[in-house]
Amino acid sequence: MDWDHVRFFLAITREGSLRAAGRQLGVDQATAGRRLAALERQLGAKLFAHTPTGYLLTEAGQALLVNAERMEQEAQAIERRTRGLDAQLAGTVRLSMPDRFMETRIAPALARLHERYPDVRLMLWIERDHAGGIDHPISTYQADIGIRMRRPALSGLITRRLGPITAGLYAAKSYIAERGVPVRGTWFLGHDLILLYGAGRDRETELCDEPITNGRVVLEANTDLAVLSAASSGLGVALLSPDLAAREPQLVRLWPEHEQEMDVWLVVHPDVYKAARVRVVMDALIEAFADEVRLPRARERVPAR
Repeated sequence: MDWDHVRFFLAITREGSLRAAGRQLGVDQATAGRRLAALERQLGAKLFAHTPTGYLLTEAGQALLVNAERMEQEAQAIERRTRGLDAQLAGTVRLSMPDRFMETRIAPALARLHERYPDVRLMLWIERDHAGGIDHPISTYQADIGIRMRRPALSGLITRRLGPITAGLYAAKSYIAERGVPVRGTWFLGHDLILLYGAGRDRETELCDEPITNGRVVLEANTDLAVLSAASSGLGVALLSPDLAAREPQLVRLWPEHEQEMDVWLVVHPDVYKAARVRVVMDALIEAFADEVRLPRARERVPAR
């Protein structure tokens, strides 16, 4: 079976149309259609039913999906191992992380890294679903290193706790002038709330140890920057990290004596863990969090091979 055809099959399955699959793979709709037709001829089976809502898998397509995903995993493993053979401080390292860290924390660390290792090239994928939640595999975008807001449950990955980060409640000055500051113990009675959500992430039921029962949720967004923008516009009260909130002078910290703590995890594929270029990027990311955390660094857990 031709892997090049199979990757088009997977893209169509995930995107639901030839046009979207072609766009993901950098080709036009006609090319995606030809690849699908070639695979169906090769297998002698119809893999999709074309419906008004998109391309849906037939029974034959469902049967192929498990093996196709296994082929994808093997292809990605080969690529990662090939990249990992290079022990020189040069080459590409692929990162994925939530948008909350890039501007305030990671970008300065990567600038320092570039000064020391100018031949290490970085490719960054900003996660749009709050780092995909607890079970999101970093292999989805073929990342070598991921930063996660929860420890991934998938086995076989190397994980390291970067430490906790803190967040607090913020609202715009215009919101406070109109609605006042929420009173502790009233469960946000009379106040509008902005919440963060993402795949694999339960909806918040408390903010800084205060139940949100009496509050009115006016917006749920899947990125921190969207929450920041909404809060700075006066839409409601939001939970934000102080370094992110500092970008918007119109935001005011509420209940400064109360904060919420969240763990941050570094996740690395074992296939590339020993590559020198990956290790120096890991060190840069660890250093980016070390100043705030000021905690003993967690020991690395290397899965049994």
